[in-house]
Amino acid sequence: MSGTNLSLQTSDGVTLRYDDEGDGRPIVFSSGFQGQSAHFVWQRDALVQAGYRVIRYDHRCHGRSDFPEHGQRMSRLALDLGELLAALDLRDVVLVGHSMGVNVSLAYFSITADPWERVTAFVAVDQSPKIVNDEEWQWGVRGINEQNVFDAARFRFEWFDNGREPTVPDFVKQLVDTIEPSWESYPFDKARRLLIDHMVSDWRDVVPTVAVPTLVMTGRHSPFYELEGMRWFADTLPNGRLSVFEQSGHEPYLNEYSEFNAQLLEFIAQH
Repeated sequence: MSGTNLSLQTSDGVTLRYDDEGDGRPIVFSSGFQGQSAHFVWQRDALVQAGYRVIRYDHRCHGRSDFPEHGQRMSRLALDLGELLAALDLRDVVLVGHSMGVNVSLAYFSITADPWERVTAFVAVDQSPKIVNDEEWQWGVRGINEQNVFDAARFRFEWFDNGREPTVPDFVKQLVDTIEPSWESYPFDKARRLLIDHMVSDWRDVVPTVAVPTLVMTGRHSPFYELEGMRWFADTLPNGRLSVFEQSGHEPYLNEYSEFNAQLLEFIAQH
C-alpha cells in the first residue's frame, strides 16, 4: 500500500513510520543519527518524477517512529531495516544510507543470510565504517579516539568541526527548521545508548563483502571525515566509486541537491 505516514510493527513491538510513494524500482532511504525521512524531500520529488518508487522511513527514536527504551543498538536498527524490506517484499532495491544510515545498512548486510536477494545497489553518503580513531585507523570522526569516545557521546566536548561546514542555502534552512524535533530539542538522553553503540562499532570487515555496485558520496568540507577515508571506503568495496561534492559538507543531498540527484539518477540507471 502506497501513501504517507504509513506504519510497520516490528518484531519487538515498535511502530516505525514510513512514506511509500511512486511506482517502479524501489529506492529506500536510511537516515543518519537524529536525521529524519523528511530531509530527503528533494530526492523524493526527483525520483518519483523519474518513475521510481521511494520509501523513506524513520528509525526508532527518530522522526515519527516510536521512541522505545529498548532496542537502542545498531543490530536492532539493522533488523528494523530488514523487516521493512521484507514486509513490503521489496526486490531490486537501491539502498541509500546517509551518515549512521550507512552503517545501519552495513549492519543489515552483515546479519542477513543473502541481503543481495533484495538489495542490488548501494549508496553510502559521508560515513566512515569505523568512527573511533586509534593507532591503526585515522579516518574516523576527527577528534574521537579510544580515550574520549564516551565523553563525545555525551557531548562533553566539541568533537565536530562545524567551521568546515558550508552555509546551507536559505531554502534548505527553511526546510530543516520546519522538521521537529530539531537538533536542539532532540531527546539525546533517550537515544544515548544508540549513539554510543554507533560510535564504538566497527564495520570495516563488512565493506569488502558488499557484493553490489556502490557509490560513496561525500562533501569536500565534511566536518567529520577526511577525504582519504572516503577513498579507502570506495577502494575497499569490490565495485565502488567515489563522488566528491565541492560545495558540501556532511549533507550533499541538501547543499547540492540538484547535482546529488543527477548523480543518483545516473547511478541507478547504470545499475
